Amino acid sequence: MKVFIDTGGFIARFHSKDEHHNHAMDYLQRIESGEAGVKKLYTSDFVVDETITTVFARTASFEVAKKCGESIITSRVIQRLPVDEEIFKQAWQFFKARGDIGLSFTDATSVVLMRRKGIDAIFAFDSHFSKLGLLMLP
Repeated sequence: MKVFIDTGGFIARFHSKDEHHNHAMDYLQRIESGEAGVKKLYTSDFVVDETITTVFARTASFEVAKKCGESIITSRVIQRLPVDEEIFKQAWQFFKARGDIGLSFTDATSVVLMRRKGIDAIFAFDSHFSKLGLLMLP
């Protein structure tokens, strides 16, 4: 199964006070053990940016933000997908059409990338992804 990891999944992993921290850690351990049936996680450069910025803002710790970024960027399990000009334009159109459900522009880029790359599910905690008919994990 192909799984895209959203900012919320990363935040829950790296911010121990996040309400979803335990669920995220459990799911990531299941991925590492092979129990979840996921060999690779996908994300985007926009999600990485949003994640590092949010971790820094919520923890007020440069060290935690740096550790978070380094962990994502150097991971052998996470493949970072670029948001090129075509994806950016498609995401803008999608955002204008569906942003009223609480979708951020970064979320719109994620949805476009998932559809383009045939990614089956999203590791996220935002309910608006389910409103779009996406399979949400964990």
